[in-house]
Amino acid sequence: MRSIHSIGAGLALAFLLTACGGGNSSLPASTPVLPSSENAHSVSRIVPDSCPKTKIYVGDFAKGDVEIYPQGVSNPSPCGKIKASVAGPEAVFVDAKGRIYVANYTSSSVTEYVGTKLKFTIPTAGPPYDLFVGKGRTVYTAEPTINTVEEFAAGATTPFLTLVLNGGPHGVATDNQNNLYVSYLSNADGLSHVEEFAPNSSSGTDLGFTVSFAGELKFDTQNNLIIGDRNNEIVYVYPPGQIAPSRSFPTAGGRPVNFALNKPETLFYVSGFNAVQVMDYASGVQVDGISTGLISPSGVALYPPPPY
Repeated sequence: MRSIHSIGAGLALAFLLTACGGGNSSLPASTPVLPSSENAHSVSRIVPDSCPKTKIYVGDFAKGDVEIYPQGVSNPSPCGKIKASVAGPEAVFVDAKGRIYVANYTSSSVTEYVGTKLKFTIPTAGPPYDLFVGKGRTVYTAEPTINTVEEFAAGATTPFLTLVLNGGPHGVATDNQNNLYVSYLSNADGLSHVEEFAPNSSSGTDLGFTVSFAGELKFDTQNNLIIGDRNNEIVYVYPPGQIAPSRSFPTAGGRPVNFALNKPETLFYVSGFNAVQVMDYASGVQVDGISTGLISPSGVALYPPPPY
């Protein structure tokens, strides 16, 4: 399934409700939202990166950049941005060293940054919808238009392994044993499945459950698999080896395609149509949001990152 973001920035501004990361994400009543004129003013004054050490990175497909926010501030304003070679960003990943990776859907590339400076570019065979950086800085890219996941060694621009799925992959992540998990929209039944691949293996095992439509998937420190259902606006948490979730929580208008945990795994960030919801991970209750400076938020990541 092709992301609606790829239709173009003009349509993305109006029609992201039906696409990756799209949803009428409303902020809690107590969360202040600046008028658009104030938003524009606050964004125009930011320097490339004047942020504190703890940061939130949010890709914005329509703006073609990654907005940077401080952690620990209610509905914060941007304190920096990444712009160089960002083109239709879908996913954003930050590693423990603070390197930022962006899946650029419209330019079929993954770009790597130190601070806000572009350091490296990986061309991908198809538009990348999601990315994950695992053990040894291996880069995994999900490319749904060509039913492919590519795996790149650190510093390489050609993949050492290519996985072919029976459908479009939309999410990739490794667990604490370095097994790769891929969520993909199956050509067989039109539902999202998850397959597990042992390290360096091209043959996967279906985990045995489905959701209507999934994007990213993540793991927490208990090795629980977290996956969202965009169509039903629900996040599910699956314990290791289980085909039924231990819990789930609604996202109340936020479509859980792109999401991330903070380092202590207390807060859960979900991108929506024009805002990012901030939820309590344990209870699933929304506690804050980010809307200032955003048009069509997609990938979200935090530094320091969680240990998944």
